[in-house]
Amino acid sequence: MQNQELNLTSADVFEQAVQQRIAGGKESLSVLVVDMSDINRLFARSGPAASTMFLNSIAKMLLRVCRNGDTVSRIGDCTFGIILENVGSPVLQQLAAEKIIRLYKAMVSEMDASCKPGISIGIAAYPDSADSAVELLHNARIALESACSNADPYQVYSAESHAVLETKWALQDDFVEAVENGDLQLVYQPKISISTGRPLGAEALLRWTHEEQGAVPPSVFMPIARDIGMIDKLTNFVLMTALSDRSEWPDIGERCSVSVNLEAQMLEYPDIADIIASNVAIWGNDNVELILEITELALVADSKSGFKRLNQLRSLGIGISIDDYGTGYSSLSYFKDIPADELKVDRSFISNLQNCDRNRNLVATIISLAHRCGLTVVAEGVESAEELRVLEEMKCDAMQGFHYSKPLPHDELCQWFEQFSEATLQHDTEDA
Repeated sequence: MQNQELNLTSADVFEQAVQQRIAGGKESLSVLVVDMSDINRLFARSGPAASTMFLNSIAKMLLRVCRNGDTVSRIGDCTFGIILENVGSPVLQQLAAEKIIRLYKAMVSEMDASCKPGISIGIAAYPDSADSAVELLHNARIALESACSNADPYQVYSAESHAVLETKWALQDDFVEAVENGDLQLVYQPKISISTGRPLGAEALLRWTHEEQGAVPPSVFMPIARDIGMIDKLTNFVLMTALSDRSEWPDIGERCSVSVNLEAQMLEYPDIADIIASNVAIWGNDNVELILEITELALVADSKSGFKRLNQLRSLGIGISIDDYGTGYSSLSYFKDIPADELKVDRSFISNLQNCDRNRNLVATIISLAHRCGLTVVAEGVESAEELRVLEEMKCDAMQGFHYSKPLPHDELCQWFEQFSEATLQHDTEDA
């Protein structure tokens, strides 16, 4: 088949074409499954006529990558399959993938410069990784899934990467079951005033203990939640549980906030303000203050729309905290416009604070700028009295970290708060 032709229009026919080459005695084949994940968003902007033209341009571009005898087929709405004859070398496979990615990004940029191209490619080779057309195409799709899972532009199939993916899928199934069975828990990291040593509130942290693997870190299960579309369900769970727990905290004679982390994609929900306001109305009272923590990187990715939504939330009386500050490469102009009440300095700047002049100078500068902009500053991950002493000299407002307390389950947090209640303080004074 000549490379100028594009006459395969289904996955079944594409699979038949692969099988014909294997049956015809081809010594080696490479199958590439190319997925353009963002193409539908671009089509929505451009309209049907331009979308059709762009699809044709993609097909022609892919054909240019091929040689005589190779095949290109559209095997899904946003997916193309490619058969490269007599190509088994990983180097040649990768060169083909990189060329496709480069040409595709150039095409998307020419059509809509504001769109960030998303493309992933899965590659499988015959006879190295499969001995039939069905298995070859299946393995190419497995490689595609692995590429998407790891945010890689392309992935060549291997038994090892397949095993990793199988483990991830099993963990996804277990996570869904844990959510449905209510097996997730919240623990709370107290936030302490540096000047008084008294609690200002606590941050709610989501935890999952797997029956076989033990504690699964959020860095593992939160990407799983994003992949399977459960972020909104988790957000509702954390909001409801944290606000309900907060209503049971002992009275220590002053307002204590409960902080909840808000995933970046939740800022894109048009009804996020209503969801949060409803939870506050159900569980909140005059003594409950809710603070939403947003990572700085999330705002840097889309500061305009993110700022708009955060200002909307602030108008409802909800506090906004910028988490992990210092990791998002933000400019000073961004700093002055942050729609927030609180700024949390990332642990990476606090560690070794007393021995590293660069860290110390950076933290001092952040604290000074934040105060000038009317922001409260919280240092994350304080683990020593020396770090606390330096932060106190810098006029930092608050801290979290093992120096005062590890994250605590709700019952233990209530017991911890009791030591600061007026009744306990009065009793201690009388005993003295």
